[in-house]
Amino acid sequence: MNYSKRFVIIGICLFLYAGFIWYQTWDTLVSHGDEYRAKVEKLQREARPLPAVRGFIFAEGGELLAGSLPEYDVRLDFRSTTVPDPKGRMNIPKDTIEKYFGPNGAGSQAMAHAFSDPSRNTRTPEQCGREVLTAYRNRDPQHLILRALPYLDYKRLREQPYFDKKTVRNGLLKEERAHRYRPYGESRMASATIGAVYTKNWGEGQIAGHGQRGIEKGFDDMLAGTPGLGYDKKLRGSMTNITIQRPVDGANVHTTIDIELQEILDYELAKRLVELNAAQGWAAFVEVKTGKIRAVSNLCNNNGVCTEDYNHLFSDLSAPGSTFKTVSYMILLENGKITPDTIVDTGNTKEHYATFNYHGKQIRDDHPVGKVSARKAIEQSSNIAVAKLTVGAYEHDPQSYLDAVNRIGFLDDHALSDSEMVLLKTQNMVPMRAFNREFPEAIRARHRRVGDKWWSKMSLGQISYGYETDIPGIYILQFYNAIANNGKLVRPYIVDHVEKDGDVLWKQEPTVINKKICSDATLRHVREALEDVVKYGTARSEKNSRGLYIREGAKSDKVAIAGKTGTAQRMNEAGGYTGAGHNVSFVGYFPADNPQYCGIVVINTKGYHGGNPGGGYMAGPVFRHFAERVYAIRGHRTLKDLPADNLSREPVVKRSPNLSEIHRGQMPDVIGMGASDALMMLESAGFHQVEIRGVGTVRNQTNLAGNIILTLKQ
Repeated sequence: MNYSKRFVIIGICLFLYAGFIWYQTWDTLVSHGDEYRAKVEKLQREARPLPAVRGFIFAEGGELLAGSLPEYDVRLDFRSTTVPDPKGRMNIPKDTIEKYFGPNGAGSQAMAHAFSDPSRNTRTPEQCGREVLTAYRNRDPQHLILRALPYLDYKRLREQPYFDKKTVRNGLLKEERAHRYRPYGESRMASATIGAVYTKNWGEGQIAGHGQRGIEKGFDDMLAGTPGLGYDKKLRGSMTNITIQRPVDGANVHTTIDIELQEILDYELAKRLVELNAAQGWAAFVEVKTGKIRAVSNLCNNNGVCTEDYNHLFSDLSAPGSTFKTVSYMILLENGKITPDTIVDTGNTKEHYATFNYHGKQIRDDHPVGKVSARKAIEQSSNIAVAKLTVGAYEHDPQSYLDAVNRIGFLDDHALSDSEMVLLKTQNMVPMRAFNREFPEAIRARHRRVGDKWWSKMSLGQISYGYETDIPGIYILQFYNAIANNGKLVRPYIVDHVEKDGDVLWKQEPTVINKKICSDATLRHVREALEDVVKYGTARSEKNSRGLYIREGAKSDKVAIAGKTGTAQRMNEAGGYTGAGHNVSFVGYFPADNPQYCGIVVINTKGYHGGNPGGGYMAGPVFRHFAERVYAIRGHRTLKDLPADNLSREPVVKRSPNLSEIHRGQMPDVIGMGASDALMMLESAGFHQVEIRGVGTVRNQTNLAGNIILTLKQ
């Protein structure tokens, strides 16, 4: 056959094929169009969304901070009669139900003790049994027996008598949904910063499974994923899930949190709040060079039980108090208004108490300092001295003082105009990204401006030592971090990157706000003053002849610390100061000669009745204990610095917890785990009120793994 005939045959075949396609299209759209359109509409009506798995949130070391685990509503189907009906509905004999769900029946016992958390087991076996027997008599098609049963508890339930049978014989129905799970606890270990998700639909923007606050809210668009679409269809006598569109699971967020440091901070802050009977406390530590937030804690003291409530560090507006004096000291030095040796007479001595009357405002010191140098004024935290130095230099031009504060850059997080961007560039500065991406509850700092309705003749003096300015703690922290970082002001951040299936979707790099907040000479003087605060000033520690503390502060014998104390009255709901307590604080860095970490500790003293509040002896010990413990585990030491019995030991690598190994009532294997991981394993196994003392890695366990604990509370 020649080629021309072959081409003719091929052409005819293609023509017939095209005609067939045209016919099928016409048949589908015209002849059976209404029928198919009705099926599509029915499918759309019957289709239901298929939830996507929400992404996980991890600490920097890979430890899980928040994840999605399934939980179940468990029901029993009692539609059957004692004789199978023509529709094939289940037949559960009456004597079977009465056997398992009598007062002492195994099924009743399993229901009453289904939750590993005993606080959720609120019904007795007798109550559970009566409810099931009543539902059986009423032929209830979907009798709810257990709500929101966690995955591990559901797994254990299916191993219990009656519930271990095939579902066709026991009528067991389950409705699965995702539950947000925080393995280190729902109310500790940075839970306020991690955030929460909505459990119900409350309205527009408040959708179940979506972020409610914290990182969960700030990165909800990446964590949530995209739901799919599906419907149920009966195939071969049973219902089968049909997927129309597969859900796209969410991405994972990796934070900068260091679990070991977080654990230390959580413990030390909670301990101090209980010791002082203080209402609240919040603290954070950042890595000096990068601004990575390594630990953050926001605790509320409820009769000796400390839990996280909300992110005070970013959303509490309050006067910074004496921690702001360092800002004034830096500006005065940088602009050549004073030297560290400039003398100021406070007029307040041991022999003669005096205040500084500035336009009707009586400025006081809580202890007499007499005539002092400017450096000594910072060391002793003199309100009078700092106010006198500031108003003496700027009373006739207060705006230049405020401009100097703004030039440092640590209060600027607002959107910038094009002209402001150009100005920042000429000053070797870059705009600071707003905190709201990672911290949706973050509030901007508020400070006075000359000529606004809040400005008064006394404002300059008030601002100089930390009043008439409302600043969330994070702003003060980043300012002191710049001092530790050789003058480079970087923005603190807590989310390092977002990834999915190994691909990085979003990455955050350190953001430099101001490359140099002051000259090297000024910086040196400021750092020397902050070291004096801890060595000799308001943050000092004192011991007796036996080496016991008679005054606790921030000074440590183990690691050099530099920083500043602060004490500021809190405002009550009526706008006054009566009964609201004080915010006492310490902010600083360590080691002082080579700073690695910078941190802030703030305590709300409401409820404290031990005398005059002070940041040095109230907040300072939290900072000192944290610094000493971190330096002990992270400090750079040579072999000769280590005890001899440590030289032959291999480095300890922590073992990760495995929830699949847990069996209720059996001692789990926790050797090699960190303290918080061991606590999670023990509580998941059914042990409660487990007490941990100290931090570190479990080296041994006296009760061997697998042992049955007969005294386990049901």
